[in-house]
Parts: sequence; structure tokens; C-alpha cells
Amino acid sequence: MKILKYLFFLILILFIGASVYIATQPSGYTISHSRVIHGNPQLVYQYVANLKNWKDWSFLPGDEAGIHYGDPAVGIGGSYRWKNGEETLTITTTSATPYTHMEQEIAGTEKKKAMLLWEFREQDEHTEVALTINGKMDFAEKARALYYGPPGQKLEPEVHKAFGLIDSIITENLKKYSISIDGITEQGGGFYLYTTTSSRISESSKKIAGQLKDIDTYIRENNIHHTGIPFTYYHSWDRENNAVIFSNGVFTTSRVITDPESNILTGKIDPFRALKVTLNGDTKNLPEAWESAFSYLRERQIAQDSTGPYMEFYPSDASNTPNPAKWVTEILVPVYEINIPPIVE
Repeated sequence: MKILKYLFFLILILFIGASVYIATQPSGYTISHSRVIHGNPQLVYQYVANLKNWKDWSFLPGDEAGIHYGDPAVGIGGSYRWKNGEETLTITTTSATPYTHMEQEIAGTEKKKAMLLWEFREQDEHTEVALTINGKMDFAEKARALYYGPPGQKLEPEVHKAFGLIDSIITENLKKYSISIDGITEQGGGFYLYTTTSSRISESSKKIAGQLKDIDTYIRENNIHHTGIPFTYYHSWDRENNAVIFSNGVFTTSRVITDPESNILTGKIDPFRALKVTLNGDTKNLPEAWESAFSYLRERQIAQDSTGPYMEFYPSDASNTPNPAKWVTEILVPVYEINIPPIVE
């Protein structure tokens, strides 16, 4: 009997000692991870901030089939909940500064589990994404941690994997593009505002962006009505010497008398016939789109009108969306012929 009593007290002492030991263990844990994601900050932020995308890369444990999205799923108050075993968890965006910071809270049925702090920093046209997770454990979770290890030990490799998935998904999405031949079209022409420059072919995209910005600023500051979308007019293209001369402009409702001290001029394009080709995707695919246009004309023996305007129009570009996969560029190649002979197989 005494032996049983001693065993009971021994077990009780061990239980109390273990309880005290567990209770004195740290209740909090911190996980930090960062990685450069191949996309601009606006694009990367928008992808991560949309909780509906989390199913493709989330590091949080639980049943994907049981996910329920809140309304909204993006921005402050955006949320989704899911099952992790018998427990229902909810993640909610509590603070958001577009393109730079985002804070989120993970809560269980009755208590807060963790806080997530996201930071997005531009780095060489890409984005360094940093995530800090500050979590809390109750008594039972601290007890489990003694046997299974702290939550961070299991979660950290999952966070590392999630960042890799984010990078690969965004990279693959950016690669998506398509080229369509829209056929021979009649272009109306008209008056337009423009500015002209020359550059190396390899540097022309930056020059185009700068000139389009100058045109847009001039139009807004002078309240000028325009009728079209921004374009590039190529005057010459010397691949051998890596040289190009081009104008950037936009059509206007009438002839505009510009400020003599400005580098913005007024011009007129007469109506012309052209092959239209549309590129949906990053402008880095423009060389392939232009070659598709030239191949189409060669195969059908349609002569180019070298005196006409070779043009690119930008219905959707970086000023509309940060995602290059959603950019739209329309190419116009001036031609003489309108009757298209069949291709001889």
C-alpha cells in the first residue's frame, strides 16, 4: 500500500514538475524568411494580397478542400477560413499599404494564433519579399512542442517552399503570351501630337516609355482632347548598326498648335492600309510578333508600302496593369495589296 502511495506521490510530483516546466517555456515563436521574387512590387503584392491565390502555394497546414473565402478576399478585412484537423482557423488581413506592407492575423476558434508581417521592396526591377511570423502557443501546444518540436521547426521549411512556389507561379504567368494575325485593315489616320528621338535598338523600350509619359503629361496639362491610344511610329530601323528613329504620339480630335518651346509637335497621318497583328503579353515578345507579320506578308506575296507608317499601338501597357501578361500591343505594317492570294501548299 505504501509503495502505491509513494508511486502516486511520485507521479503527482512529476506531473506538477512537468506542468511547471511547460508553463515556464516561452509562449511565443518567430519565423523570418525573405526571397527575391521575379516580378515588380505592384504585381507581386497584388498576387500575395489576393487570398484566393493562397490555395496554390500556402504554407499553412490544413485541408484545402474546406477553404471558404470571405467577401472581400483582397485588402483590409479580406479573409478565408479552413480546417486543420478538428480546429477551424481564419486568416484576416488587418492592415495593408499597397505594394509595400501587409499585416495579417491567424486566429483559432477562440484565440489569436499568429501575426504575419509582409514587406515588399523593389530590387533591380524585381521584388524582395520578407515575411515575419510571430506566433503564440497555449499550454497544450507547448506540451506538444516538447515532443514534436516547436511550430517554427515544422513551419519554416514550408514557408521556404511557399516562397519558391510564389516565384515560379508568377514567373510562369509572366511568360504567357499570344500573337494573332488580324488581317488587312483600313486605318483612318488624322492629326496627332508627337515627339521624335533616336536611340540604340537595345535601349528603345526605355525611350518609348519616357516619350509616352511626356506626351501624356503635355495632353493633361493643356487639356487636349485625344481620340486614340498611345503609339510608336517607326521611321527607320537599322539592325546592323543597332539604331532606330521613332516618334511617340497620340491622335487628337483636331490640329493642335503646340508651344514653340516644347518638344511636342503636331503631325498628320493620311489614311492607309495595313496588316494588323496583336500581341497579348510582354513587349519583349514584340520581335516575334513583327516577324509573324512579315512572314504572313511574304507567304501571301503582299507587298509592304515602305512609304507608309510602321506603328505599334498600346491599348494596355504598364500604365494600365503591372502584369506584362495582360499587356496588349497592336502592330500595323503598311501594305499595297488588299486582295490576298491563297497560299499554295
